[in-house]
Amino acid sequence: MHLLRLLASPWASVHGPSDPLRLLTWLLEARFDGLAAGPGPRPVNWHGLAAAAEDLPIQFPVVRVGSNLALTSATAGLASAKEGERDVAVHAVRQAVATARSLGSQTIVLEPGLVPVFGEVETEDLGDPDIAWTAERAQALLARRKVGRNGALDRVCRELFQISRSFPDFRFCLTTGRSLRGVADLAGLRDIFEDLGNLRLGYWHDAAICARRQQVLGEAQGEWLEAFGNRCAGFSLGDASPDGLYQPPGSGGVDYGLLASYVRRSGAPTPVVLDLDPAVAPSELSGIRACLAKYGL
Repeated sequence: MHLLRLLASPWASVHGPSDPLRLLTWLLEARFDGLAAGPGPRPVNWHGLAAAAEDLPIQFPVVRVGSNLALTSATAGLASAKEGERDVAVHAVRQAVATARSLGSQTIVLEPGLVPVFGEVETEDLGDPDIAWTAERAQALLARRKVGRNGALDRVCRELFQISRSFPDFRFCLTTGRSLRGVADLAGLRDIFEDLGNLRLGYWHDAAICARRQQVLGEAQGEWLEAFGNRCAGFSLGDASPDGLYQPPGSGGVDYGLLASYVRRSGAPTPVVLDLDPAVAPSELSGIRACLAKYGL
């Protein structure tokens, strides 16, 4: 297959060497083509990595806005009804763009935000193993989300329009998130892509979250790829189960054969990012590689 195999930086920052050159050498020895940048538990010296990579066959083609490892903020991001919260989200995008410039990347992955709802939200994280998700529990929150959904979608579209116009050299790829309040469900992404059809927006497929939505909501994983496959810029590979998200591939409900069928056969290689919870041990890597190799990933 025509692939660019990358490791997500949050896991690499925890388990790899801190010295930039040693980290890149470690990546190459682990048979990765590069690193997908994003915030994580430990800071990464991106300028140092870019300098160390000048004479190495390694790439940094993707930068993620915000962390997908946990719901760390109560703000709704670009979808917020509060201007200050939207400004903070736009600032995070600008920071990601600055990191991407230093690394020579032109692809930015972002989750467009959460629909504000009235009252307290007791549970919303699909990746929290302490939450006993049922269809009824999920539908109750989705019903509350429905009230503010259209307003949130309008705000996201306005912000994405300005962001895209501010950074015309970059491709912004939308992805779904781990909160059930996320704007970016199937219908939300369809509406955004339709409303902003003149912009260079792409789709980034998060295999773990799409699999978890199938487990909780009954949404087929293939619906996301069927709907947005023509816009798909790449994949995050990690698995999903009631025990959590971003588990070792092969341990949960992700359909890797399905993913492999959407990899480009020609043209630029498809970035596939091994995205793991930092709690996953390095000793798992050999088994992970063997699992993905069965599907050509």
